[in-house]
Parts: sequence; C-alpha cells; structure tokens
Amino acid sequence: MSAVRSLRGRVALLATLAVAVVLLLVGATAVASFAERERARVDDELAQRPAGALVRALGRPDRQRVPPPPGVEGPELGPPALRPEGEYIRLIGGSQVVRAVDAPAGLPRPDGPGLATFEAGGGSYRSLTRAVPGGGLLEVGRDLGPSEERIASLRNRLLLLGGLGVVLVGGLSWWLAGLALGPLRPLRAAAGRVSTTRDLSTRLPADGAPAEVAELSDGINAMLARLESSAAATDEALEATRRFAADAGHELRTPMTSLRANLGVLRRNPDLPAAERDAAVEHAERDAERATRLLELLQTLARGDAGAALPRERLDLSSLAEEAVEAARARHPEVDWRLEAPAEELELSGWPDGLRALLDNLLENAARHGRAGGLVKARLGRDDGCLLVTVEDDGPGVSPGERERVFERFTRGGEARTGGSGLGLALVRQQARLHGGEAAVGESPLGGARFEVRLGGSSANGSRPTPAP
Repeated sequence: MSAVRSLRGRVALLATLAVAVVLLLVGATAVASFAERERARVDDELAQRPAGALVRALGRPDRQRVPPPPGVEGPELGPPALRPEGEYIRLIGGSQVVRAVDAPAGLPRPDGPGLATFEAGGGSYRSLTRAVPGGGLLEVGRDLGPSEERIASLRNRLLLLGGLGVVLVGGLSWWLAGLALGPLRPLRAAAGRVSTTRDLSTRLPADGAPAEVAELSDGINAMLARLESSAAATDEALEATRRFAADAGHELRTPMTSLRANLGVLRRNPDLPAAERDAAVEHAERDAERATRLLELLQTLARGDAGAALPRERLDLSSLAEEAVEAARARHPEVDWRLEAPAEELELSGWPDGLRALLDNLLENAARHGRAGGLVKARLGRDDGCLLVTVEDDGPGVSPGERERVFERFTRGGEARTGGSGLGLALVRQQARLHGGEAAVGESPLGGARFEVRLGGSSANGSRPTPAP
C-alpha cells in the first residue's frame, strides 16, 4: 500500500498542505507589505527633496543657461556621491526638458504634478513631479532597482524558509499521524484474526483507547455480536434440520416396516378371514397414526430448535388447557380427567402450537404412564410471577434416578402400558424453555408422577422449578 493511499499518509499530506497554504498566504502578505513599505519610503524621500533649492541650482525654466558639467551641478544638488543612489532630476519647461541631471535615456515626459511609476532603459523608476514658478515642472525620480532587489531577496528567503518548513512539517505530520493512529493497529490485528479464523466470538479491544477509536470498537463489536447471533441461529437451524432428518429416519422405520408388513399380508391373502383382515387393517391404521404423530412431534421439535423464527401472540393458557383436556378425554375416555384453573384469564405471549403441544404431551404422558382407568389431574395457576402448569397421575411414578433422563429425546419410561415415541417430554422441556421457563418432575400426592412447568418470570434465566416432594 502506497503512503498516499494509507490513512496515515493522507493525514500527513493534508496537514502538510494546510501548513503550506498558511505559509504561502503569510509569505505573500509579508512580501506585499514589505514592498508597500519600500514604495512609501521612496515616496517620502522624493517628497523630502527641497524643490526650491533644486530649482535654484538648475535655474529657472524660462532662463537660458548652459548646465554645468556632470558632477558639478552646484552646492544645492551636491556631488553625485552624496545624492541618493539612482536619483535623477529634470527641469521641464513647456513641452521640453530644459535641464536634466543623471536622467536615463528614454524617460517619458510627465503629464503633470504627482507621483508616477514607469519603465525606461530596462529599469523601473518612481518619480515625483512638482510645479515650479514660471510654469515649469520639477521632476525628481529614483531608480527602483535596489528596492526591487531587497523585495526579491526577502521573497527568496521566505520561499526557502517556507520550503524547509513544509518539509519539516511533512515529516512531523507523518510521525504524529503514526502516533495518533497507533490505537487502530490492535483493531486491524483483531479484525485480521476474525477474517482469518472466522471466529465471530472475538471482540476488539476498546479499553484505554481514544473516544473515537473506542466508539469504532464498540460498533464493530456490536456488529460481530449480531453476526455471531445470526450465525448461531443459522447453525441451530441447520442442526435442527439434520436432527429432524436423522430422527425421522430412525423413528419411522419401525411403524413403516410394520405398516408395510400388514399391507403385504392383505395384498397376498385376498381370501383372508374377516376377523384377521380387520385385525391387519387395525394394526396398519395404528401404525399410520403412530407415524403421523411421530412426524408431528419431530416437526414441532425442529421448529422449537429454531425458536427465533417462531410466531408469537397473546393467548389465554386456561382456554388452551381446556381444549387440550377435551382432546385427551376423547383419546382416552377410560381416564378420569380433571382440570383446575382460576376464573381469571392466564395470559402470556407465546407460540400457540408449541404451548398446545406442551399440554398435549403432558396429558398424553400421564395417560400412558398412569394407572389404567386412573385419575389425571391438571392444575393451572400463578406462582412467583410465573404461570404454573402441573399434571399429576396415580400411576407408579418416576424413580429419582430417572427424573432427568425422561426429558431426553427417545427415552421411554419402563412403566408405560403402551409404546411411545420418547419425544413427548423432550418437547415439553424444550417448549418450557422457549417460553422463559423450565420443566421438572417429582412425586405426586396421588401416588404417581407430578410434572410441573413454569412459563415466564425468572425461570427465563435457566433456573428450574422445585419439583413436588
């Protein structure tokens, strides 16, 4: 990277250009002021020359007089060595130059009294013309060459000093820009590590840095945090998709194999007795129902694994629980179902499908693992700022050593009267955590298991509700 294209080079170049412009303006102003003072000095010296004495020395314009030889013009003029350097004098009568002392060739005749500047004989001159008695003009002039030399000398010295100053400022600006941009080097190194390793958990240092650099670090860190969160969500979604495919293939193998076997029996034996045919159709229907339920559970789990994209809305948990109990009663009419809920609405913001799946699986688990024809009691309420859901049965319960393992995927309780998928309680815990809570299991006063789910409140931080004793 060239020095001019780098930030350090640009800062140094701009600072040098700014100083160069300032020096140029200051130098131009100084030279112009000095030139003005030089011209004013010349004008003052011309004005101080005594016009009367000069006229007496030269003679009146209307008198015929042969001028003396050069250098002996008279005591009023003085010898050339004592007169100002480059001075000339002319006495003009009418339209003619009557007398002249040290006047260069080619001087124009003045138009009238006053100051004038003109070129003649390759030089620049300044003159003061004054009227004299007799109708003539007395012109006293001065060669501006010495003044112009002094002005040029000052201009050259200022250019030399300005050039040296610009070079010095350029070097100093480069060094100071390096010091000022030093805090950006750790940011560049950290950003390079992120680009090389693709580790989005890396954060750029901001402690002790200037305010602007600290703000830049905070902005980049916020961006990295968003990218990390987005990448994590993408990874979770991909993992959920892979897990769904693997789980579906693993769990659907058994019901689909059984379904194919029953259908094969029906196809190969068209004369099968009615009782056996009905049994085969019933088994096939049960296998299809199990496969459908497995797919629904796996789909709900997969969507829960990608929980950031779930639609949420305000809903009443009491109404949702009543619908779930009615559906469970239709599936298991032999079970004594009871629901206790407060008269007030239990509102929360959540994913309706996920919460309904949570309730359905809690009730289904109680029906499967409870006592045949037994009691299942569901209760809703509030506790410590949370919504509390408890489901109890009067079955054999869950042993203390199994109370955490039952929430793992594909774990089936050993006391179940009918086969399950091993996904229902995993879904219950997943949905509880997605809704800011937790699920736990303990012992019920009815003698069986008591499942307790807290939704919302402090449980969102990962704390678990205390299971029933």
